Amino acid sequence: MTECGISQALAAMKGFARGKSARNAAHGKPSRREARRDAIMAAATQIFVEKGYGATSLNDVVRLSGGSLSTLYDMFGNKAGLFRAIVTQRCEMMTATFENPDIYSRPIAEALKDLGIRFMSILTADDTIAVMRSVSSEALQFPELAQVFYEAGPLRGRARVAGYLEEQARRGILTLDDAEEAAMDFCQLIIRDAQMNAMMGLPYPKTPEAIERHVSRAVGCFLRAYGTAVQTQPALSPASLPPLAATGR
Repeated sequence: MTECGISQALAAMKGFARGKSARNAAHGKPSRREARRDAIMAAATQIFVEKGYGATSLNDVVRLSGGSLSTLYDMFGNKAGLFRAIVTQRCEMMTATFENPDIYSRPIAEALKDLGIRFMSILTADDTIAVMRSVSSEALQFPELAQVFYEAGPLRGRARVAGYLEEQARRGILTLDDAEEAAMDFCQLIIRDAQMNAMMGLPYPKTPEAIERHVSRAVGCFLRAYGTAVQTQPALSPASLPPLAATGR
């Protein structure tokens, strides 16, 4: 990866951490242990992106982040545990919508659009794509890598979406036979082929405007499939939906 690409990856990682930092600030200055944990995860992200999972050593991470190998083992257990923590943090940033106390009182179209934009923005970010390429290329050699990624990322994220959708069904906003299947449908409508195209260097919605158009259409499709008469969202009615954006241009 070029120096420019690594810089973009680090900038993206700092962006993902802002939400966590804001929450920490609300409760006072982060503890020394929290600061050390964040530093290790930031360093590991850089090295995973630059070298790939297999070629990364924990000694590399310690040299870049400072601290000691014993502290790293104490916090994360091993390299797979460190990778899991990074993916879990990414998942938490994507689903941060659910941490808002008013999430269930917001119009469902608004909440799902917020969630979808987070999904698209993070899953197509430069460093996410770099990590996905690493997972794809090294999964056969390191089976635990793919398993950790799936459990901490897609599986965890869909479970949070399913919990939200299930509660909306209980309130009469949605009609669901299976909340997990509905969550999978929602995620597929949002992501479609965008992440795959990004991994292959093909066109995908990348500007804020293109992402918003793409997500608005996906949310509209989802609500037409699962919504009830209780929820009415004129802004996302079929007549008002913008065309699906194929590229960011």
